[in-house]
Amino acid sequence: MQKAWYVFVRYWVRLAIKLFYRRIEILGTEHYPSGGPVLLAPNHQNAFMDALIPAVFAPRPIHFLVRADVFKGKFANWFFHSLNMMPVYRQRDGMANLAKNEEVFEMCFDILRNDGTLLIFPEAGHLGERRLRPLSKGFTRIVFGAMKDHEHLDINIVPLGLNYTNYHQSQSRLLISYGQPIAVKGFVETYKDSPARAMTKLRSELQDDLENQIIHIEPIHAQRAFEIEMERVLPFYLQRTTGFNQAQTQHAFYKKRESFYCKLDAGGSYYNKLIIYDQIMKKKRLRAPFFFIKQKDAGYWFIQNILLLLFLPLFTLSWVVHAPTYFTIRAVLKRFVADRQFYSSIKLVGTLILFPIFGLVFAVAAAIITKRPLLAISIVGVFFPLSIFVIRELRLPYRYTLTMWRMLWIKLMNRDLYKYLRSIEKSVLNTLKS
Repeated sequence: MQKAWYVFVRYWVRLAIKLFYRRIEILGTEHYPSGGPVLLAPNHQNAFMDALIPAVFAPRPIHFLVRADVFKGKFANWFFHSLNMMPVYRQRDGMANLAKNEEVFEMCFDILRNDGTLLIFPEAGHLGERRLRPLSKGFTRIVFGAMKDHEHLDINIVPLGLNYTNYHQSQSRLLISYGQPIAVKGFVETYKDSPARAMTKLRSELQDDLENQIIHIEPIHAQRAFEIEMERVLPFYLQRTTGFNQAQTQHAFYKKRESFYCKLDAGGSYYNKLIIYDQIMKKKRLRAPFFFIKQKDAGYWFIQNILLLLFLPLFTLSWVVHAPTYFTIRAVLKRFVADRQFYSSIKLVGTLILFPIFGLVFAVAAAIITKRPLLAISIVGVFFPLSIFVIRELRLPYRYTLTMWRMLWIKLMNRDLYKYLRSIEKSVLNTLKS
């Protein structure tokens, strides 16, 4: 029964994630060991979403170590345990609880000794920055602890890079990259002579491998500039130049851009122009860059406007149907969630929970109003999930069409601003071409 529940939740969450992100790119699955014990080691920048993604996309079922405070309450405790999650206690959870970690670690040893997969965040905490922090010793203690009196174990550590074009918003892009496995056997002899040296060496190797799988930018100002480019320019540049079937992977494209930002001057004109560009685009509510809108000719926009007008009633109805879910989650985030890194995962999980609840409410309401229960429930049962796809596919075209009209207004009423924004975009595109 528990296995069936795990498979159901895994499938349901996988579908939700595929709808939540506009595009998902997965690289390196051929590196993932088909058997034997595996310790999966992802970077940790986006809170609970970092656990959900490997849970549904990794080739094999996973057991997790998760911060203990999320297990509070009987339902939460049952729910997380049912999904192969185990609590790990920190000092902030109380010194008395730290002793419970020994029991949890023994469970981890057993998972690895039985050829299972264990996920541990080697950074030991999440932080919404595009860089890898120094790794903790926790994962090394677990792999070497599992091999105590079991030296035949062939444990592989798989680096997993999770890269998000936007941490908080839906319809962004997700890049998943599995690195080459690190065989723990290669460190056993060093461990016999000096455990501390073996742990340090293993941490160092994983640190280097993980940095290759993620966008790793150290300077804070460079991260800020990269965020602006990621929000305003880069995805549109990829779509304009190579479409959705890129010859080069998104990961390779962004890694090349990473080297540019590692050298970016905080006081330089390029950085200052990007900040101004971001502020103006936000103030004018321009959702796409000028070069992306301009590449479409007048005929395209004419047809686009006609089609969007025709679909407007369907889109509006779909939006009204799902507005209760949207505003409920928005209210929860505003009132109860201080850490923005939980936004995307709460949006995802909240939608999964509220979707069937509001679907049932609409079905019952429709049955009462029409007094034809079977017909009403059938219509709601078809339209309610279909409307999710309507919103997903039409939301961005509506935004870009509104952006097109706003850009035309700026071009007519404020020519100097129009030229200035275009010049900044050209600067960015020139750095990409070079």
